[in-house]
Amino acid sequence: MVQARKAFKTLSIGTIGAAVSFAASVATAQAASVADFYKNKTMTVLVGSSVGGGYDQYGRLLGRHMGRHIPGRPNFIPKNMPGAGGLRALNFVANVAPRDGTILATLVRSTFFDPLMYPHKAVKVDSSKLTWYGSINKEFPTCVTWRASNFANLDDLGKRVSIMGSTGPAATGTIIPKILNEIAGTKMRIIMGYPGSTQIHLAMERGEVTGRCGLGWDSIIARYGDWLKEKKINMFVQWGLTKHPELPDVPLFLDLGRDEKEKQMLYLLSAPNEMGRPFFGTPGVPEDRVKALQVAFMETMKDPKFLAEARKLSVAVDPISGPAAAELVTGLWNTPKDVLAKAQTILASKKGLERRKVSYRTVSATLTKTNKKRSRIYFMDNTKEVSASIGGRQTKVTVGGKKAPRKELKKGMSCDITYEGDKSLAKTVACK
Repeated sequence: MVQARKAFKTLSIGTIGAAVSFAASVATAQAASVADFYKNKTMTVLVGSSVGGGYDQYGRLLGRHMGRHIPGRPNFIPKNMPGAGGLRALNFVANVAPRDGTILATLVRSTFFDPLMYPHKAVKVDSSKLTWYGSINKEFPTCVTWRASNFANLDDLGKRVSIMGSTGPAATGTIIPKILNEIAGTKMRIIMGYPGSTQIHLAMERGEVTGRCGLGWDSIIARYGDWLKEKKINMFVQWGLTKHPELPDVPLFLDLGRDEKEKQMLYLLSAPNEMGRPFFGTPGVPEDRVKALQVAFMETMKDPKFLAEARKLSVAVDPISGPAAAELVTGLWNTPKDVLAKAQTILASKKGLERRKVSYRTVSATLTKTNKKRSRIYFMDNTKEVSASIGGRQTKVTVGGKKAPRKELKKGMSCDITYEGDKSLAKTVACK
């Protein structure tokens, strides 16, 4: 019996050792398989918005560094696929793109939940079925008003009508004011149809709109620090699961719910901000590649070169992992039906919505000055000096009849400028 026990013990130790050895060999083989697949591959960072925005900036940043952490060290190229608020890119990744782990995509975080919140839309993608690689940061969006408008807080917005700028019906700039009108008694009119955030901000400056919702605190710090220094804006609400530590006095959207159902609805709208800059891929990617990319993503978040460039660009890095993002998305897609129905009813309402009326005019004038980046030009319109912003891809610039970069615009040039008015974005600038 004793000899039998010794033999069994010896056999057990040998079996365990063999199992460990086998598992290690499988892991090694999988790593080799992943490396073989990605060696000499070119991967795509697909951005579901136009060049120059925040998501584009984060996507290109990740693409410059993540390849070093993937077995096989593939290269990355960026590709922009704007359209329908990100739904075009979402549909492409979910239904068209190759399911081999060669695409990392990013787009506006709310877009993943559009098929959930707007069931009538043509694009029907269950985002819980996508492959999630992680998010570079958490987002703390705010609603702001231009200080000169004399709307300082939610109380002011509940006493008289204000005007908020937005891009379209599914944008956060439309959704949040709609919800606030319903549960907080605000009286916001929503003007849709602005091409992007830049145009909304210019409209705020010239008094065309009172403010907007959807401007992240990190974006304010990185791109609009002068607004804070010069006290040009008020922040009247922020939304996320917690308050940003630097905004303790700005009300939290989540706290405005008057009953349990409203609080669940506000959670549904707030939780996506936990993955402020999400990266995902197609369904059906082989599991060994999924794990390799999820690990590589988080390794990139600790990469000194990546972090140094992030600091240089003034972009926030506060990552969550791929499995954590997948868990968050799955939880939101399992929201109780009655809560979802309440949100859908509010969002389907057209109350307070208006379409922006665009009215361009062309003036012939001499440029009186430009700023250093040539992103703003100044000229005389009748007897008043006015200015117009020059968008990188949104303004067509020509000099001598030929397409030209905006850096060629100089004081003293005679130009035909098509724009909407002082502090608007120029549509065309044609200089002699």
